[in-house]
Amino acid sequence: MSKWNDVYFRDNLSDTGNYPTSGALSHSPDIIPYGIMPVENPNQFFIIDNWKEDLGKDLLTSYENYIYLRASNLAGKDQKGKFYLYWAKASLLLYPNFWKDQVIKTQNGQDYYEFSVTKEGKVVSGDNTQGTFIWKPEMITCDHYCLIGRIVTDDHPNPIPEVGDVESFAHFIANNINYAWRNVTVVERDVPTKSVDVDYEEGDLEADIHFLLRCTNVPVGAEVMLTCSTPGTIPSLNIQRQKVTNPESQVFGIVCHVPRNWEGKLTYHYFANGVKPTKGFDIQVEPVLVNDVGHHLYKFGKSLEALGIPQEIRGIGPKTGIRLGGHKIKAY
Repeated sequence: MSKWNDVYFRDNLSDTGNYPTSGALSHSPDIIPYGIMPVENPNQFFIIDNWKEDLGKDLLTSYENYIYLRASNLAGKDQKGKFYLYWAKASLLLYPNFWKDQVIKTQNGQDYYEFSVTKEGKVVSGDNTQGTFIWKPEMITCDHYCLIGRIVTDDHPNPIPEVGDVESFAHFIANNINYAWRNVTVVERDVPTKSVDVDYEEGDLEADIHFLLRCTNVPVGAEVMLTCSTPGTIPSLNIQRQKVTNPESQVFGIVCHVPRNWEGKLTYHYFANGVKPTKGFDIQVEPVLVNDVGHHLYKFGKSLEALGIPQEIRGIGPKTGIRLGGHKIKAY
């Protein structure tokens, strides 16, 4: 048995990089489906806090799911490379021709995630430029998908081989620990009653923007949520699922620093939760430009309080805002 001398995925939590590999190869803890909200600090969460844990979850249909890849470096030197991620429907033998063209892309639309890792260090996908991998799987009943991770470095370019028979496939599986496999189940849970996509383009100036979900005449017990899988804003542009408690008017929101020329697709969701909408039902997503004292547009703005932004969202200070637009659900 040999020791791998480059970046590798673990097949299980006790895997230290020895190969040829033996045992089950269908549940790598380093392929991590982690739900429909991103992790704000993946390095801290997946490497420092939970390296010895398998944090994978079921995939949810109807949503974009965040999937992280992590790996260890045994090269004895600083290393650079790329993570790739593929999907396939379940098969007893996952020959590469089943999945090599079924690439799962990163949040910025790339086929791979570029990484650098220190000597004998660890790495996980997910930064504010590339994001991580996202996938919106179709529902599959009485079956599952398989996710396949692949690592490419200069020392091991790791091309996807042409495998034509069982013996060559067995050799490929046993000797390539810069690949990993994980079986995943897709579940139909918490499906929104209504989801609406809306585009946002920042233009050539960076700014602080309040992104609001303004609920009017939405019945108590219903819930709303805002998601955006495009990386680049600080923090990431996501409003966790929120329950309506005021049937007349309620505002949920987040303030993000948006870089120049940033473009993203926002999706806002409504969950009826068995309650019927009342007359005048209205859910609106609104971007509000934040202006502080000294900003040349400060005198044209309204106070954030006057714009209906709650204290817990707007923070402290003499800030004003200019409402930039809106997109509305009036019925579902």
